[in-house]
Amino acid sequence: MPMSDEPQRRLEREGALFFGSVGAGLSHELSNVFNIINELSGLQQDILAGAAQDGTAGLGRVADLATRIKTQVIRGEEINRCLHHLSHTVDKEETTFDLGEKLALLGSLAARAARLAEVELRVRSPESPIVHLGDPFALLLALHGCVTTAIKAAVSERRIEIWSESGADGVRVIIRSADPIPQLESDTPTAAAIDAGCAALSVVPRIEPASEGGHRIVLALSGVSTEMA
Repeated sequence: MPMSDEPQRRLEREGALFFGSVGAGLSHELSNVFNIINELSGLQQDILAGAAQDGTAGLGRVADLATRIKTQVIRGEEINRCLHHLSHTVDKEETTFDLGEKLALLGSLAARAARLAEVELRVRSPESPIVHLGDPFALLLALHGCVTTAIKAAVSERRIEIWSESGADGVRVIIRSADPIPQLESDTPTAAAIDAGCAALSVVPRIEPASEGGHRIVLALSGVSTEMA
């Protein structure tokens, strides 16, 4: 069912800011990849120039540099796949998608922020694939805001896990932090993103103590979910 104008405008506005934020982060990561490849290529040229004068001395390092360059190319390809995947989450307001794949994408999008904050971020794959009918972009917008909140609140244990689970009442996405999570902030860019995404999903995020310690943010998703055998 299409959203009314106001929630749609909020989703579009916060979605644009979300795209700008994660796009800038991924662009920075790609720049790092290119800089490293450029540096390694320069080293390779220096080694080859030296080898031309001294015979085969140093040629063994060329193979090592080639491997390191290949590693960076693979890393760059993965970042590009994330950008491509994210771009296509806005194709349709409601579509069927693999929830596990979207949570893996969320982990990739939040990886840089977690690394800079020195927080361990882990996404657990569901035991069986869960296919969900809903708005994947609104889900990513809301969950990214929730993960950002958990990262900012991590002060001691600094571990965050993300997973989904099916139950009698439907499917839930859970973000657990080993550290306490305060109530979600209000009047902040992160809160606005969570509000816009959750409004589009017709869900209310819930913070509760986790049995394993710390706290967790729970989103009980509306819409149709099917656990595949």
